Amino acid sequence: FELFTMFFNSVTNGGKTTLAEKLKNMLPNCDIISQDDFFKPESEVETDERGFKLYDVLDALYMDEMVTSIHNWMKSPAGSGVVTKEPQNTCDNLKNVYILIVEGFLLYNYEPLNKLWNRRYFLTLPYEECKRRR
Repeated sequence: FELFTMFFNSVTNGGKTTLAEKLKNMLPNCDIISQDDFFKPESEVETDERGFKLYDVLDALYMDEMVTSIHNWMKSPAGSGVVTKEPQNTCDNLKNVYILIVEGFLLYNYEPLNKLWNRRYFLTLPYEECKRRR
């Protein structure tokens, strides 16, 4: 089988999860790992001098666990619980191709992840749209 890992990086509320979910529904043997699933509990997240929790830094996340999850998927994508939907017009030569989409807002800032991707995408949006979504 063949493995493809795609990393989507963007600001929070930048459309990464929406895009990843749409692709998952269109592609066979596709799975998603989201950085949002690796946040530490609020009690472990540092607070700045104004009393705000610092969720937008790597220390707010269990990044080693995320890397482990990606490695585990890469070792056994068929056993990872990937739903093998059959989209219309799926070619027979894609049945042994497994795709992992990893999405998050600090992916490129964590060096161990930079060795794992086949493709990497950075999504941008205008400042006013980003502000509106937040």
